[in-house]
Amino acid sequence: MKHFPSRIRYQARLALWATGFLFCVLRVGASDVAVPDVSKAAEQTQHAASSTSQTTPGPEEKTEKSGKYDVDRIGQRRIGKGVNLYSLEKERALGKAMADSINLQTTFVVDPDINDYINRLAQKIARNSDAQVPITIKVIDCLDLRIFALPGGFLYVDKGLITEVDSEAELAGLMAREIAHIAARHATRFATRKYAWNMISFPLIYLGGPAGLGTKQIGPLALKKFSREAEMEADLLGIEYQYAAGYDPQAFVDGLEKLHSIETQMRARIANAHSKVPLHQQMARAFANYPPTEERLEKAQTEISTLLPSRNDYVVDTSEFQEVKARLIGTNRPILRRHRPGDGVPNGPVLHRRLPEPQQQLAPHRQGASVAELNPPAR
Repeated sequence: MKHFPSRIRYQARLALWATGFLFCVLRVGASDVAVPDVSKAAEQTQHAASSTSQTTPGPEEKTEKSGKYDVDRIGQRRIGKGVNLYSLEKERALGKAMADSINLQTTFVVDPDINDYINRLAQKIARNSDAQVPITIKVIDCLDLRIFALPGGFLYVDKGLITEVDSEAELAGLMAREIAHIAARHATRFATRKYAWNMISFPLIYLGGPAGLGTKQIGPLALKKFSREAEMEADLLGIEYQYAAGYDPQAFVDGLEKLHSIETQMRARIANAHSKVPLHQQMARAFANYPPTEERLEKAQTEISTLLPSRNDYVVDTSEFQEVKARLIGTNRPILRRHRPGDGVPNGPVLHRRLPEPQQQLAPHRQGASVAELNPPAR
């Protein structure tokens, strides 16, 4: 039997070494405790319920809840820990640079009452989260249905999203999810993995052969897996932050279902549009890599029923939210103003009343007629 050439054997060993090293790097950067399999927890709960009508939580369930996803230890958990090339200061500086670019090219809602309400709501959720950086939020004067976060605590929400949700709890749930991205530092952790992969993959791709082929296949799949797990983790953490702030966690599921239905209907029209995409929408798409909505809804429902202690009272809606929503809806309607004498030069369109035209007008070729022609003598 002929032996493989030394170059191929060398490339095969190098590919195996690089693959193992890559997975070690990607695993080490993750948090200490992986995202719990809430589906298995639900199956165990249903099995126990079928055997006995009502049982008390056992030590295994308490151990699972006392880990990373224990809502009683929010702020003291190792959320966002692991290998990260960005310190909190560098992450904040990176997010500020990105936010400055958005702020220069985006129109924001300037109503101080609306901004104050949205900021208070975001800070309330942030106080009940694992975020280690201050949260800054701005309302974009846009009818899109987007909310997204940048690294370092910069949060943006479209006016259209606020007017589309039905309650303050739904808006709080969507905010909590984006604050979870900030707390878990998903953006910079993903950038760290991508940088590590680029450093490893470049020499392997250059060599070609089996090593280069395996590199091209494994890297994108590993990064894609991290992105999907990060989105699932943001859902779970966001529900916990919403719950800790006193809001009904079921409202997040309701809001997610509603937005998914609306976006499905609008996707065809948006896909056919060829207009220039604003910068804030480009940023939102760059940081969006969602798993299937059905899977997200299923896991969210399971977490609510298995990991969150039941409560008798939740905050669902407030009159202040409905006032803010009504004010934002009112800003979408055109305002017509009547210009009066003495008002000065108008700054916008003005309605003018058209004077009635005279019933009889002279034809152009008759304007030079004599008085005698116009008033013939009586007979």
